[in-house]
Amino acid sequence: MMTKSMNWFVVALTFVAAMMLELVALPDMLSPFRPEWLVLTQIYWLLRRPDRVGIASAFVIGIVMDVLTGSYFGVHSLALCIVSYLVLGIHKRFRMFPMAKQAFVIFVLSGIQLLIVYAMRAALSVADNGFDYLWQAIISALVWPILVIVYDRLAFTFR
Repeated sequence: MMTKSMNWFVVALTFVAAMMLELVALPDMLSPFRPEWLVLTQIYWLLRRPDRVGIASAFVIGIVMDVLTGSYFGVHSLALCIVSYLVLGIHKRFRMFPMAKQAFVIFVLSGIQLLIVYAMRAALSVADNGFDYLWQAIISALVWPILVIVYDRLAFTFR
């Protein structure tokens, strides 16, 4: 019983930390280089615990992120649900990939998520700056190996 509650505590802790990192204000010059912490966290838990974290959790987390950022309702939910669906389709193979290949897949997945968010923003209001989202996808791919190590250690500590 204690391990189940601790597992949920670690999952909730990592999502809260990811949301806080998403909300940290950065200077305009560094803003395009912010990793997609929430997407990386969602992907991590989809790979480690696909039975507990899924598309429904992506929807709820996306709605919370929309409320916190003040963006249009459902934009982050749609993007996170699509990415979660794609990850669940390949999660068994993805875990066997070497870290470099995992980072490339993370680049593609975070690029898809960012493309959906920016396309929705462009359709609903003002378009953002060109291809700045690609930098975020690249940085997310570079941060992935570090995030995996930190989250694995955190999950092991609270096991």
